[in-house]
Amino acid sequence: MKAVQSRPLTSLTLAIQLAISTALFAVFSPLSWAADTTSQIAARHYSISQGSLDQVLSDFAIKADIDLAINASLTAGKQSRGVQGDYSLNGALNHILTGSGLTAQQLENGRYVIKAIQTFDTINIPTLTIEDSGLSGYQRDEQGYDDVYDKNTSTVYMGKIEIERYKGTTPSDLLQGMAGIFSGEARNSGALDVNIRGIQGPGRVPVIIDGTEQALTVWRGYNGATNRNYIDPNLIGSIQIHKGATNERDVNSGIGGAMVVTTLQPADIIEEGEDFGIELKVEGSSNAVDERVPDLHTGELAVDVVGYPSNLGTPFNDLTLRVTPESKSGKDLNPLNGNDYSYRLAAAKKWDKFDFLAAYAYRERGNYFSGNNNSDYYSSSVADAKEYRDRIRALASLWQPGDEVLNTSSKMESWLLKSSWRITEDQKLSLNYRRSDSTYGEIMPSRIVSSDAAGEVQWPLSEVTSKAYNIDYSYKPVENQWLDVQSTLWYTDTESDTYTSGGFPNQQRLDTNQNPLDGTLVDGAAVNSTSTRAGLTLSNKMNLSRKLDLTIGGHFQREKLSSDDDFEFTKTIPYHSYPRAGRRQEWDGNFDLAWQTTNRLKINGGMKYSSYWAKDDFLADHPEFKQFNVTHYEVEYDTSHTWTDAERVTELNALGVTPAALQGLVGLFYTQEQVDTLYTDPNNSIALSFIGTGVETKQNAAGNWYSDADGNYDRATNPCTNGGLDNVAYLSACRALAVKSSEAQKAQKQKDHGWVPHLTAAYEISQHSRVYFKYAEAIRYPSMFESTIGFSANTRSFSLKPEHAYNWELGYVHDLTQWLPNAEYADIKLTYYQNLTKDVIERDENLTFNNVDEQRIKGIELDFRYDSGRYFTQLGVNYTLQNQICDEDSAAQLSAIDLFRANNDPIPTCFDYGFPGGYQLAQATPKLSANWSLGGRFLKRRLELGSRFTYYKEYENDDLDWYIDNVGTPGNPGFRYSFNTAYSWDEVIIVDAYARYNVNDDLIVELSGSNLSDQYYVDPATRSALAAPGRTLKLSLTARF
Repeated sequence: MKAVQSRPLTSLTLAIQLAISTALFAVFSPLSWAADTTSQIAARHYSISQGSLDQVLSDFAIKADIDLAINASLTAGKQSRGVQGDYSLNGALNHILTGSGLTAQQLENGRYVIKAIQTFDTINIPTLTIEDSGLSGYQRDEQGYDDVYDKNTSTVYMGKIEIERYKGTTPSDLLQGMAGIFSGEARNSGALDVNIRGIQGPGRVPVIIDGTEQALTVWRGYNGATNRNYIDPNLIGSIQIHKGATNERDVNSGIGGAMVVTTLQPADIIEEGEDFGIELKVEGSSNAVDERVPDLHTGELAVDVVGYPSNLGTPFNDLTLRVTPESKSGKDLNPLNGNDYSYRLAAAKKWDKFDFLAAYAYRERGNYFSGNNNSDYYSSSVADAKEYRDRIRALASLWQPGDEVLNTSSKMESWLLKSSWRITEDQKLSLNYRRSDSTYGEIMPSRIVSSDAAGEVQWPLSEVTSKAYNIDYSYKPVENQWLDVQSTLWYTDTESDTYTSGGFPNQQRLDTNQNPLDGTLVDGAAVNSTSTRAGLTLSNKMNLSRKLDLTIGGHFQREKLSSDDDFEFTKTIPYHSYPRAGRRQEWDGNFDLAWQTTNRLKINGGMKYSSYWAKDDFLADHPEFKQFNVTHYEVEYDTSHTWTDAERVTELNALGVTPAALQGLVGLFYTQEQVDTLYTDPNNSIALSFIGTGVETKQNAAGNWYSDADGNYDRATNPCTNGGLDNVAYLSACRALAVKSSEAQKAQKQKDHGWVPHLTAAYEISQHSRVYFKYAEAIRYPSMFESTIGFSANTRSFSLKPEHAYNWELGYVHDLTQWLPNAEYADIKLTYYQNLTKDVIERDENLTFNNVDEQRIKGIELDFRYDSGRYFTQLGVNYTLQNQICDEDSAAQLSAIDLFRANNDPIPTCFDYGFPGGYQLAQATPKLSANWSLGGRFLKRRLELGSRFTYYKEYENDDLDWYIDNVGTPGNPGFRYSFNTAYSWDEVIIVDAYARYNVNDDLIVELSGSNLSDQYYVDPATRSALAAPGRTLKLSLTARF
C-alpha cells in the first residue's frame, strides 16, 4: 500500500458545515420570508416589448410604479429592445437604455430622470449604477458584456460568475473561453502570460489589476522566458481584455492590448437595498493527488548520497528526485476527496460616506492527472520525436495518459482589503491592499526532457509573495464641465524564490577547472528575485461643447529588480543564471478628442508621447564582468573534385605506375586482372593505394563577413551567397564561423522616446448596425529583462531600438433584435485586423537580444450572442490569416552554418511565428480557434444549465518543417536547430459543462465539469512538455447572509 501524505481537511470541513448551516437557517428561519419579500421588490419580472424608447420607458414606469421624467427631445427617434425577464429596477433601466447614449439618474426625492450621458447641468445627482444580487448569473456584468459590441474596438469580457465557474486548475484556465486569447507556459509557471492574437511578452500585453502592474519576467533557460503575472482567481470580480493597442482612458495598453482585472467590490457582496453582507464560497474539485516532494541533500557529500549520479556538473539522472506517478482511478471523480479544495470569506459594509470590504481566500491542490483519450499525436517514440525535433510528440511516452503530472501542484492564500470615502458629493477616495502567497510546482523545461525518466522527476516547490497597494481619487463636479478627474497612485512588491535558475536541486559547486570545490551538495536550482514597481495614472475629461470632448492623461512607472543571490556563489554552479538587477522608468502623456460630427458619425483622435530609461545594476556592481560577443564571421569554402579517367591516368603516369611497369610483379604482388584494369577501373586496388579515391578536397579562406552599423548581417555582403564564389571551380561547401571576443560590459543608461497617433471613426448605418475603423500606433521600449544581462539571454553591444506597432482594424456590428424581437440580446460582430510591428525585440542565433525587422499579423474574428431569457448561446471565432516574423539578419546568421546549402536553397526572410532559436517561435497560437457556449434557465431562473466547447486547430508550420528537413546530422552538414525548439499541439475539442441552482436567495449550489471527454492534450504556446489536466469535477457552495 502506497504512503500518502495527508492534508489538513479541518478548514474544508468547517467551511462546508458553515455553508450548510447558513442554508438551513435561510430556509427555515422566519426571517428568510422577510428576505424573500425584500428580494421580490429588488428583483421582479418584466415583460416589455421592444419599440420606441418613449413608449418602452412609459410602460416600464407604470410596471415598476416609479416617477420617471422623460425629456422628449432626448428620446425622439430612438428605439429600445425593451426588457424581458427578472431584473432589479436599476438593472432593468440600464437594459432599456443600452446603446441610447442616455442614462437614468435618481434624485433625492426618489424621482428618476433620463439624461444624456455627457450632459452637464447644475443638478447635483448621483449616477445610477448597476448592482447585482449575484443570483441571476449575468445581470451584474451586463454592461461589460455589452461593451464587446458597443465599443468601437475589440474587447472580451468575463464577469464574476463566469470567472468563478471556469477558473479551472491553473490561472491560465481563466482565458480558455476567450477567442484569440491564450496564456503562455500554462501548466509550468503558476501564473498568467497573456497572449493576444499572437502577441505576448513583457510590456506587450500588460495585466492591470485595480490599476496596478506586477509582472515579473522569468528566465526558462534555452526555452526562452515567460512574463508572469501572479494572480488569485478567487479575488477577481471582472476581467476585460483589450485586443490590440487601445487609447481607453486610464488603461496603460501595450502593443498587443491589455488585460484589465477588477478585484471584488462591496457591490459583489452586499445585496441590493442592504448596507452589509457576508459571502462564503466553498469548493472541492476532483482530479488531483497529493504531491510528494523529495527531500534535498543540501550540505551532504555527493559520494554519500545513494542514487546521486557521478557526472559532476549535469546530474540529469538524480535518482533522489524520482517519484513514481500515481494513476487515475474512479475515486478521482469525487470533488470532495480533499486533494483540491478552496474557500473564500468576504464581508462588506456601506455607510453614508464610507464603504469597506475584507476578503480572505485559500486554495490547495495537489498534482493533477492528465486526460486518458486521443493521445495518438503525442505517442511517438522518443527516438522519432528527436527526429521531428519536437519532443512533445513523445509526451504520452513520458507521461502515460491518465497519470499524475508531476510539478503541477499549487497552494495560494490571499487577502484583500478595500475602503472608500465619499469626501463630498463630487469626490471619492479609495485605499486598497492585496496580498497573495503562492507555493506551486514547476521545473525547468530542459530538465524535463533531459532525464532518462522524464515523467518521474519531481522538483521542490517555488514560492512567490506579491503585495499591491493603491490609492484612487476621483473628482467630478456635475456643475463643472471642465473637471472629471481620475487618478491612481500604486505600488507593488513581488518576492520570489523559484526553481528557475538553470541549475539542479542537488548539485556540486565547481571551480574554474570544473573540479568539485568540496564535494558537498547545494541547491543550485533556486533563484531569488525581488521586483518592485511604483506608478501613477492621472486623467481629466473636459466637455468642450455638446459635440466635443477632450481627455488628457498620463502614466508614470518606476521599476526595480534585485536579488539576494551571491554572484560569487552562483559562478561556481554550472548553468546557474546571473542574479539580474536593474532599474527602469517609463512615462507618457496623451490626449484624445472625441467629436460627434453628426448623429451618425463619431471620430476620436489623439496622440501619445512616451519616454523611458533603463540601467543594469548588476553590471554597475560588477565592472569586471565580461561577455562574449560576436565581432564578425570568418568565411571559408571547400572545393571537392573527383578525377576523370584521363586525370587518373595522368596522375598514375606521373608516379611511374603504369601497366608496363607493373607487369613484372604479376604473380608476386598483383594479379593480371589488376594490372589490366589499372587505367579503367576507378576502384582498382593498385590505383587506390597510390593516388587514393581520386577526390581532391581543399579548404580555402574567403575573407571576413561584417555586420552593418546597426549590428545586422546581410547575405548580400557574404561571398558565399552574393555570387562572389560563382567562378570557383568544384565548390562543394561554404560556411561562416563566428569570431567572438570577451569584452568587459559597461552599465550604460539606455533611453529613448517617441510620439504615436491614434484615430477611430464610427458610422451608424442604421439604429441597429454600425461600422467602425480604428488605427492605433504604439511603442514598446525594452523591458527590464531585455535591459539586463543573463545566461543565454545576453545584451548586445548595439543599443536595442523600441518596438513600434502599427495596428488597424475594421469592424461591423449588428443588433439582431430587429429580426428577433423576443430576444433580450442578439448581436453579431465581425472584425478584420492587421498588426505590423517594426523592430521586434528577439533573441538571435547567438543567444543575444536583437531587433528583427518586423512581425506581420492578420486575422478575422467573429463574435455572436443570443439570449431569449430562457435559452442563450455565445460564439467566438478567431482565424489567423498571417503571423510571420521577417528579418534578413536572422536568415543570414542561420545560413552561416551551411552557406553552400543556403545558397542553393535559401533560408526565407520570413518565417511563420518566428525564426528557429528565438523566443517568438514558442509564442505561436492556433491558426483557428473557437469557443461556443450554450445553455438554458429553468424553474423561474433558479436553475441554469450550460456547456462550453473550446476548439484548437493543430499546430502547423511549413517553414519550420522545411528548416528541420535541412538540419545537419553527424557526417552530414546542414543547419542547426537546438535552442528553444517549438512545441506543437494536436487538434482538440474541450467540453465543459455546469449546473447552477439557486436554492434560495442566500444559497447557490453549482456542479461544473471541465474537459469532460477526458482529452489528453497540450496547451498552445507552451514552453514545457507538460500535459493539460484531464476530466475534473467541481462542486461549489455560495452562501450569503
